[in-house]
Amino acid sequence: MPRDVAKKLKQAFSAAQDEAQRNAAVLALLRHSLDLGHRRLSLKRLEAAVSFGAVLDAEDLHRCADLALGISDPRIHARLALLSRQLDGARCFSSL
Repeated sequence: MPRDVAKKLKQAFSAAQDEAQRNAAVLALLRHSLDLGHRRLSLKRLEAAVSFGAVLDAEDLHRCADLALGISDPRIHARLALLSRQLDGARCFSSL
């Protein structure tokens, strides 16, 4: 069942006609992975959401960080730290 949901969400992303639809689809994929507790996939989908410029909720970020920090892989932690710096930089830049 969850695979069917993910497949439909991926199709919605592929069929997106504009930035708003693409961002909604990428956030839906992220939240789906978070709900299922996917550690690595959630981080990958968070990276995709950031790269597409989607507006992220603090809750989504915290849930993803909690999952990623549960992995004892320094490369995963480095990716999370990089995302954190990117998001902090974007927030500082947008407040100017």
